Amino acid sequence: MHKGKLPYSKGCYVCGCENPIGLKIQFRFEEKKAIAEFVPGPEHQGYPGVLHGGLISALLDETMGWAPTLTTQKMCMTAELNVRYVKPTPIDRKLIVTGEATHINKRLYKTIGEIRDEQGNLYVTATAKYSPLTENETEVVDDYMVYDPDTYRIFLEPAVKEG
Repeated sequence: MHKGKLPYSKGCYVCGCENPIGLKIQFRFEEKKAIAEFVPGPEHQGYPGVLHGGLISALLDETMGWAPTLTTQKMCMTAELNVRYVKPTPIDRKLIVTGEATHINKRLYKTIGEIRDEQGNLYVTATAKYSPLTENETEVVDDYMVYDPDTYRIFLEPAVKEG
């Protein structure tokens, strides 16, 4: 696993390509890190010029949730999300959201994440815990996903052993 584009859905608020009010984020991975880029506009602000905190949480939640999936080949659901707002996150500039798995076992995945701008300024850090879905539940979610020709087929590759 080196890098590539991740699948997306039609209806998800964060990545849904057909959600009329969604963000339409396209996720990618580099090694075991999930990455998203987003340029928030005025419609995404809380206070003037500042990205809304709930939207920040959604971006981190989805990005960090992809990270253990890259390793385990099982989708997961958020069990706990802790966000630390380091400083106000501006709108109208490209933000880079990253997520990385730090601990994987059969019952729980732990991750870390952050949001920076292109200059490397840190705005937000986060930690999260995710509960893995079963193989059958993952198959249901996978059927819901959209795969472009250049999308990584995450659920067809051999899984890494859980430790």
